[in-house]
Amino acid sequence: MDLLHDLRASLGSPDPVGASSPHAARYRGYAALVDAWIGLVERGARAVPIGETVSGSPLVGLEIGPPDAPDAALLLAGMHATEWIGVEVGLATLQDLAADPPRDRRVLAVPLLNVDGFRAVEDDLRQRRWRYRRANAGRIDLNRNWPTFHSPRSLPGTLFPWLGKPGARPRQAPEVDAVCRWLDQVTGAGVALQCAVSLHSIGRVILYPYGGRWRAPEALQPHRDAAAAIDAGCPEHYRPRQTSRWLPGAFAHGTEIDHLHRTYGATSLLVECSRGGVGLTRPASWLHPFAWYNPPDPAVEADALRGPLCDFLRNHSRDPMS
Repeated sequence: MDLLHDLRASLGSPDPVGASSPHAARYRGYAALVDAWIGLVERGARAVPIGETVSGSPLVGLEIGPPDAPDAALLLAGMHATEWIGVEVGLATLQDLAADPPRDRRVLAVPLLNVDGFRAVEDDLRQRRWRYRRANAGRIDLNRNWPTFHSPRSLPGTLFPWLGKPGARPRQAPEVDAVCRWLDQVTGAGVALQCAVSLHSIGRVILYPYGGRWRAPEALQPHRDAAAAIDAGCPEHYRPRQTSRWLPGAFAHGTEIDHLHRTYGATSLLVECSRGGVGLTRPASWLHPFAWYNPPDPAVEADALRGPLCDFLRNHSRDPMS
């Protein structure tokens, strides 16, 4: 708890972001997120310092469930700077898990991975600047820097530098390295990572491995079944897709779900939350990057996804042959 209280004391007042930007009126800024994490710890979650960002900000991990459980599940959120809806969905899911912790597994969570990028977007919103941000403070796309199928060259990153580079080497981004070290420590102690979910935006798609190659994993059916179960639990349709076949030919090298499955054996899903916030009747949303990725009311998407995601993290067990 000292970690979070010390962090909170350094941040000042959690003024609503929406006071400066109507697009983010119902979203929490960084200080308010830390307040929410403190609330989770007060309900029994455990805060874990797992590393630092490029700028030196602390990376906070959270644990829910028995610390000595033989199995684990993982939730990641906030990997891309502008995708705030995933952070809100992740927080709602963790609140439900903290209210009724699993008894047979430990849920590991990084509720905000790209802290520097998130805070840069928050500053943009408060200053009424319209900027597109995705990468970390080192201009690395955190979802292209994982070791599995990593490539130091990325056509999108070359053509559109603002998307971020994949990094000259895997785990070059300290944020990615911190998660890998944490998971290596946990699984190295004999804990089995059963499943993982990473929350992004946009498209209402549930992606599964692989993105770095055309061939699907041998444990394809458990991934499809898990994605179908989440879709079935949502009022809106979420389309299951293999990452490399979502946009044929558009390979995604070095993604987290490829690495979490191939290295740790976890059934790994990436959820593209919502259809964003662009509306024909809201002309101001047409050219605003924040509105492209985030719906006006995050609670609607959070309420739709939190139940199915809780079920996945609580109950899913990977294929024993994977």
